[in-house]
Amino acid sequence: MITFDGAPDSGADPVDSKNIAIVKVPTFYSLVPESLLSAIQMVWISFTIAALFGVIHCAGWFSKIHFPSHAESVLWRISSTSITGIPLICILYFIFVYARSEHECGSLSWMVYIILEISFYYMSIFTIPFYIVCRIILIVLAFIQFRDIPPNALGVIQWANILPSIH
Repeated sequence: MITFDGAPDSGADPVDSKNIAIVKVPTFYSLVPESLLSAIQMVWISFTIAALFGVIHCAGWFSKIHFPSHAESVLWRISSTSITGIPLICILYFIFVYARSEHECGSLSWMVYIILEISFYYMSIFTIPFYIVCRIILIVLAFIQFRDIPPNALGVIQWANILPSIH
């Protein structure tokens, strides 16, 4: 007989499987949602974090980031807007999934929600490749910025002289 850890049994009485403690968590462990609402809430949180990640990139519009060309500036703006908006489209899809599940099957509101759900489903599926391309563009643009560094970017920061661990 093989025990729960894979080692051969030493001849002792078999252990009741209900009393065995879990000694490790599988690599790709995830929670099993208890209801549709809890599953949708987990997805909402994930896509909200993705949208907030995009908002951070939109801050480049209003800060003192210098783009060497107008084309790079436009690419940054399109890409940062896209990685902010595409997760919001996915959030709307899951909102309509939940709204449809809460209405009586066959009612007018149920039919409206199913149409919206299907529409946002296809929009979210078709925008995934665009999202990936926009993320790659942002990474490439970030590295391209190194070619045109302002002269004072490599200067010593005044407050760094106070902290001995920075030198």
